[in-house]
Amino acid sequence: ITCPGVLLKDKEELYLSVSLLGQQKKTQCVPAAFPLFFQEKLVFEKAFADIVDPGDLVKLLELDRAVLELIQLVPPVGKILATYEENTRDFLFPDPKLTCGHHGLDREILMKRSSSFPGIAPKLRFSTSSLITESLLSSGRSHIQ
Repeated sequence: ITCPGVLLKDKEELYLSVSLLGQQKKTQCVPAAFPLFFQEKLVFEKAFADIVDPGDLVKLLELDRAVLELIQLVPPVGKILATYEENTRDFLFPDPKLTCGHHGLDREILMKRSSSFPGIAPKLRFSTSSLITESLLSSGRSHIQ
């Protein structure tokens, strides 16, 4: 995460919280000085037991929200410095179609800064990769995972 010229008043560490597919994961904490480097892979898995049509999966992903929050460990509960939110389909597949390719490599987004965040909006650079597989349930029905 870059944010040129911004110095944080509080010196407590920061982390990135990611909510996706009904799950929340957090990165390790890093010092409060830009640029912030989170060299981690966050893995999200979800089985859709009743989905057999890829079009239905697309609709579900469009209803789900991907939420990213930059949080500083300021007592008592932490302070959200910046957020980013969009539907999960567009977050995982920024191209207009669900095809293989280099769609998630080295993307950049501007986060929305909170009212307490000094300076310009932070820019997050990241990559995503998605794997959709078809599986069989023990009852013999198929689903997409």
